Amino acid sequence: MAYKITVGRTASDKKRFGKQGLVFLGKHFVKMGEVMSLSNEVYLDVARPHVVLLSGKRGSGKSYSLGTIFEGVLTLPQPVRENIAMLVVDTMGLYWTSKYPNVRQEKLLEEWGLKPKSASVVVFVPKKYYTKQRKEGIVSDKPFSIRPSALNASDWCAIFECKLTDPLGILLERTLAKLPKKFSIGEFVKRVKEDTKTSDDIKFALENRLLAAKEWGIFDEFGTK
Repeated sequence: MAYKITVGRTASDKKRFGKQGLVFLGKHFVKMGEVMSLSNEVYLDVARPHVVLLSGKRGSGKSYSLGTIFEGVLTLPQPVRENIAMLVVDTMGLYWTSKYPNVRQEKLLEEWGLKPKSASVVVFVPKKYYTKQRKEGIVSDKPFSIRPSALNASDWCAIFECKLTDPLGILLERTLAKLPKKFSIGEFVKRVKEDTKTSDDIKFALENRLLAAKEWGIFDEFGTK
C-alpha cells in the first residue's frame, strides 16, 4: 500500500485521531526525467487550526485547491463535520456552485473514485443586492451586512490604504471618536463634512472613499447578527 502524505498533523494527533478530520487534496505529482506521474495521496489536517498560503500564477489552480479543501470539509463524516465551523469569503463568486452536484465532470470524478454531490451551504450576499439577485434568479439564501461601528480607525485605514498618521487617517480617527456607538455611512460622511480642523481636499478625499464603501452594499447601521 502506498504511503499517504498528511499535511499539518502532528505525530500525537495521528495516534489520537487516526484518519478522522483529514481532507483529501489530491495526489503527489512526481517527475523523473521525462516521466511524470501521480503517486501518493495527499491529505490535509482540518482537526486543528492552520495558517495556509496558496500561491501560484494566474490559472494555476489556487481557487480550485481552496474549493477542494472546502468541499472536503463538507463531505467529512457528520460527527466530525458538526465540530467544524466554516466561513468562506467568496469575493469572486465561485463557491456557491457547491449547492449543485458537478455532473459536468462526472467521468473525471469517477477516475478519482468520487461522485458528484451537492453541499448543504448557506449563501450570504450583501444586503443591498439581496432582493435584486433573488428576483434575477441568482443564488442568494440570506442577506448580510456589517456595522460601520464594528471597524476601528485602524480597520478603516487598512481599507482605504492610508496610515493613521496621514492627514486622511487623522481625520478618520477624530471623526470616529465623535460618532455614537451605532452609525451609518451617511452619518459618518456628515460628521466628516462638519470637521473644522481639516482642509477641504482631505475631507473630500475621505468623503469619496466613504461613499464608495457605501456602494459596496455591505455596510448597515445595525449589521447582521
